[in-house]
Amino acid sequence: MKRNLIKTFFLDLTYFLLLTIILILTKIKINEFLARLQTYGSQLNTINISQDIQEAQSLLSQISSVTNKTYIFLFIIVPLIIFIIYIIFQGLTFKREKFFFKNFILINLAPFIFLILALFLFNVYLFILFIITSYLAFVLYFYNFKKLKISLTKIYKLFPFYLIYIILSILIVGFLYLSYTRIYISTDFIWIFLFGILLNLLFSYYKIYLMKSLN
Repeated sequence: MKRNLIKTFFLDLTYFLLLTIILILTKIKINEFLARLQTYGSQLNTINISQDIQEAQSLLSQISSVTNKTYIFLFIIVPLIIFIIYIIFQGLTFKREKFFFKNFILINLAPFIFLILALFLFNVYLFILFIITSYLAFVLYFYNFKKLKISLTKIYKLFPFYLIYIILSILIVGFLYLSYTRIYISTDFIWIFLFGILLNLLFSYYKIYLMKSLN
């Protein structure tokens, strides 16, 4: 139990730290994109379009290029990196069988796609689909496909477990990210970071509890 908890704790901690770092770097990158767009926008405002059509078209082309790169970065590159990290580190904590990684990828692919589409399109129905598919994926972390109907017959028990899993994940990333934003403001970032680590320990213990009680 103790050895398993330590292994799970460090795998979870690595995952959440990497995820937080990715979010920080993403925020920095977005600020760079916005600064470039603002620069191009200012240049465009100073151009007399009727006289400098070619220059205006060049600036518009650059704005379009930056916008496309931003969308690709936000909705393809970053999500793909996060997905790979999740599969590796969370997959290792849930691994039960020889081909588990293959199944782990498959069961997480649908909720991953629905989440990205929901964020990209700001669509509430896609977000509902994400919740449904991610709940089913969560159930499949502990049961095989043949027992998937248990997600309905025991939804009163499993869905609260799922919600706790999601809420703890969000809180851990939230506190780790908050500690970063407080580094240059106050020394309380240390306590915020340590609280995030404590939540990570609770999260790891919770997963071990689920794996023992649900399997």
